[in-house]
Amino acid sequence: MMNSYTSHGPSSLTFVLLHIRQLYGQEGNTPRFDGHRLIYITSGQGWLQWKDKPSCPVRSGSCFLLSPETAYYLSMEEEEAPLQGYELVFDGIRIIEAYHAKGQIRRVPARFPYEGEICWYEQPQIGQMIDQLYARRGQSDERQEFQRQRLFMDLLDHVWEQADWLETSAPDINPAIQRSILYMEQQYDQELTREQLAQIADMSPGYYSSLFRKETGTSPMDRLAEIRIKHAKQMLVSSDKPIREIAQSVGFSTPYYFSSRFKQVVGLPPTAYVQRNQERSIASSLLYTTHLRASISPAAAENRPPERIVGLFLEDYLTVLGIQPIVQYSRSGYYQRYLSSALDGVQKLDVSRIDFGLLRSLRPDLILLAFPDFAADARYEQFAEIAPTYIFQQAGLDWRSTLMSIADLVHQEERAQQVVQRYDEQALRARQELADMIGDESVALLRFHFREGLCLYGGPESYTGSVLYEDLGLNMPPLLQEWSRHPAGVVIPIRPESLSQLEADHLLVIVDDAQTEQAQLLFQSPYWTELGAVRKNQVYMGTTDIWMTFGVLGHERKIQQLLDSIRSRRK
Repeated sequence: MMNSYTSHGPSSLTFVLLHIRQLYGQEGNTPRFDGHRLIYITSGQGWLQWKDKPSCPVRSGSCFLLSPETAYYLSMEEEEAPLQGYELVFDGIRIIEAYHAKGQIRRVPARFPYEGEICWYEQPQIGQMIDQLYARRGQSDERQEFQRQRLFMDLLDHVWEQADWLETSAPDINPAIQRSILYMEQQYDQELTREQLAQIADMSPGYYSSLFRKETGTSPMDRLAEIRIKHAKQMLVSSDKPIREIAQSVGFSTPYYFSSRFKQVVGLPPTAYVQRNQERSIASSLLYTTHLRASISPAAAENRPPERIVGLFLEDYLTVLGIQPIVQYSRSGYYQRYLSSALDGVQKLDVSRIDFGLLRSLRPDLILLAFPDFAADARYEQFAEIAPTYIFQQAGLDWRSTLMSIADLVHQEERAQQVVQRYDEQALRARQELADMIGDESVALLRFHFREGLCLYGGPESYTGSVLYEDLGLNMPPLLQEWSRHPAGVVIPIRPESLSQLEADHLLVIVDDAQTEQAQLLFQSPYWTELGAVRKNQVYMGTTDIWMTFGVLGHERKIQQLLDSIRSRRK
């Protein structure tokens, strides 16, 4: 449970890594530091004992959080396979600004709001982050230490997310059953058997099935099917992939079995479910909302242009049409910073945990959602009960069409046409200048993606391809040309050792915040330093908020940023 405390003003919570060490064999907590402990096991099997709790089995992938002043003891199961892992010691600090004494700041100890087991299976994100933290221990440079602490905060945020899931998804059921359900949630697209899940729970298959049904009211394999179908439902309404491909991507062995289970869980076969939701994409608009709400917004009722508008990830379009939205899209701290001057003072709305109470209090006339997944899992009904809600199925595919659709909704068609004309004129001028500066030299964009790692962008459905290769007429490098003929998706992961095959004359590079460390490691490796674009000093850095958006203002900044970068190299 979260600590309760009394505050006379706003507060900030932070955690600081104090110490990291490797664990090997029999272990007890070190007396050198007395703080929270994160225990992560990398190999071997054994038992963890802490406080007065019964011994808990541990193996590769086990992760535990222990509160301060907690003694623990690790014991091995086999001498031939000793336990190995890491112990991280960290402190919590809460900084409170007291109103009753102006300017006074209080610093008080803070506890991490969870204790116990986080997960018990391979968590590559957790393991990789801890490996990096251990490799960077002992750094004396202040900026390197700052980066190390930032990496630790990313690790702790990932652990916190796992802990939240355990507390909110099924707080009253057996922890071992919880563990197996979390495994299903994370690995639903893999081939999973009852025996594998029972092993995660450290039980025999028969006892596991019996206890699972007793704790949850359903069987393990039925719960797994429900999880898979939940993800399939999102894909069916948000992509054009065939049912066969969707079935495989969520873990079903055949389309027939998928269809059978889908109908059993949802009550409709997949094709009927898609048709119903396509019909609701008007239902994404005013008519459906009228049925859901006792009274629609005053603007719609009076047939006047909506004034108070929410446009999640569509703020660029509203801004260029002269409309300031009443909230701005954000996700876990990310937002489109290039709109800051236009949206000064506009409150952020985090779409990872939408505050519908806040949204309701702002009394919008119209809600626009850039992606169908914003409205998944029954969130559409919550939006639509607040205001008429319109969902764009493929807003990024053709930004001009998206702009004109929004302009029609807000009665700004003439202004939208002027915006398109202005952009086309800017793109044409830039195209001519770039042709003069680099001729037929090729350009590629690489992104250090927060989840996928190093990726190559450039397909027609990506945020960048239409600008670089259509509007500006730039040449694709040979590898990207080949991939574009057989598209594997909008985001194409690429291994560092394959970069030499790209053969791009110019490289645009985008580094997401969570990938700074990985980018620096690559930039120092021969995979990078031997590239032709690097040797010729034809690498240009961009920012995620500008290059990973499909709004017209974002596209204009892409063009300007590219022009400025190449001009500076030509001087």
